[in-house]
Amino acid sequence: MKVVFPIEERCIDCHLCEVACIVEHSETKDPILAYMVEGLSFNEEWSAFTPDPHEALEAGKPKPLNRTRVRNNGAGVSFSMMCRHCEEPKCVEACKNGSLYIAEDGRILLNEDKCVGCWMCIMACPWGAISRNPTRGNVKGLERTAISHKCDLCPDREIPACVMACPTEALIYIEKEEIKNYEVRFSR
Repeated sequence: MKVVFPIEERCIDCHLCEVACIVEHSETKDPILAYMVEGLSFNEEWSAFTPDPHEALEAGKPKPLNRTRVRNNGAGVSFSMMCRHCEEPKCVEACKNGSLYIAEDGRILLNEDKCVGCWMCIMACPWGAISRNPTRGNVKGLERTAISHKCDLCPDREIPACVMACPTEALIYIEKEEIKNYEVRFSR
């Protein structure tokens, strides 16, 4: 099975992988229309100026969500982190209602209709690759609940959008067995 693998030595912290992910998973697939929330910023220093996801949802303009995030260790080393689609996924083991499962092709997928937002998968993932989707909740009678959100390897594409968008080839789409040929030096 192929997965997306980051090579941090090549990452220039441009966040184009995040943009490509948001556009690919948007309804319109249009880069402009996918960003209808004014003030959206990827820079952590500016994050205070981004709209609260719940306020944006109430205004009818939910904040776009990416399934990959560029991480920077503060010392100039960055890379894009998304689900590694592990062979023995701790997230699936932690998911008690079966919303996370291993598909026949080996991908780790999320059935959003089953997820209740307990976020055990978030706590169990050793890569920190699962996040909350505050625009979607499945607990009836409770406001502002959120379900889990993760990479699905762009099932409608031959090569995931993040890999195609990366200008420096810091993301590669390779067979899991080939990963051992690459050394990851970034410590979380």
